[in-house]
Amino acid sequence: MRRWLIPVALVLAVTGPVVRAMDLCDYRSPVTDLADLSIGFAYQYHNDPYGQPESDVNEGEFTVEYIRLYDKPEFGFDVTLRNDMLISVLDVSTYTTFADGSYKRYFASERDFFAFAGGLARSSSSYQSLGLSVNLGVGYGRFVDVTAFAKATRIDEYLVRRGTLTDHLHPVDLRAVADEVASLSVHGSLSELLAEVQDVIEGSGSVRVGGLDALDVSEITQLIEEEGFSRYCGWDVRIGLGYELLDPSGGENDLLITGSFNYAAATTPNEQFLVQGSFSGPPNLLETNRMDATIAFDCLLADILTLGSTYTFSRETWIAVPTDIHQITFDLTLEPIDTA
Repeated sequence: MRRWLIPVALVLAVTGPVVRAMDLCDYRSPVTDLADLSIGFAYQYHNDPYGQPESDVNEGEFTVEYIRLYDKPEFGFDVTLRNDMLISVLDVSTYTTFADGSYKRYFASERDFFAFAGGLARSSSSYQSLGLSVNLGVGYGRFVDVTAFAKATRIDEYLVRRGTLTDHLHPVDLRAVADEVASLSVHGSLSELLAEVQDVIEGSGSVRVGGLDALDVSEITQLIEEEGFSRYCGWDVRIGLGYELLDPSGGENDLLITGSFNYAAATTPNEQFLVQGSFSGPPNLLETNRMDATIAFDCLLADILTLGSTYTFSRETWIAVPTDIHQITFDLTLEPIDTA
């Protein structure tokens, strides 16, 4: 029997101290409630390369997008509104307006299977009329708001970088900080929340002698209250049937086959990755259909600087003739620093 004691002791000695770091997407919050509003404007003017003043390029683009995502164990809903407008002095001005919303109900609160019902509206300068359709179907998957855990991780990284923490917080303590940040609305005041967060950090055993100072508390406050910062993870896939109430091509109303796939990941607190894809069309999908795809990546380069890149693809097929649109955008966003 003694021959097994030494190997077992060695295994425990090797594996005991190892603590697996918790990924952002491993965090689970009871309620996901995310909203994002973005407004963009671009303008260009330059002389005609052939020296004809009447052909100088003079145009601008205006975009507005609003996204709302809400999810609880029992139900959820999502809304997307987008408007793209291209205004040109010499060329044709165009616009595209898109509105999509759906409500989903989970078959069981602890499962990810759900049924959904929704509606879609499209309007464009290239359409003959407004396009309007309703749909219902089934799907699988969830999205989870990990903003609180991302903020807790940024607090941990700041304190380690400044030397307040001699080592990163244990995953259990980090999760406790995230839970406190997520319950901001539950606490009676921000000072009460900060006191709870400070107790967790100073009770971790990794804080330098003297604990948190005033500068640490001030930075933690800014990280918790930071607006416009959100991170979420998850995926879902949907398939269903719809009905065209209004055909944008002016044709007859059709029964539609619809499907979509969405994926989001946040590998670090400073990064957000998103993939979206959808298709719809009548039973003769090869003749008439619409496909949309979006790939987006946001990276927080510094406290005041964010880099965003987005690739969008859309294909509309009428009578087996496809029309493709590709668009790539890069954005640098500067945000002012809050000062006490």
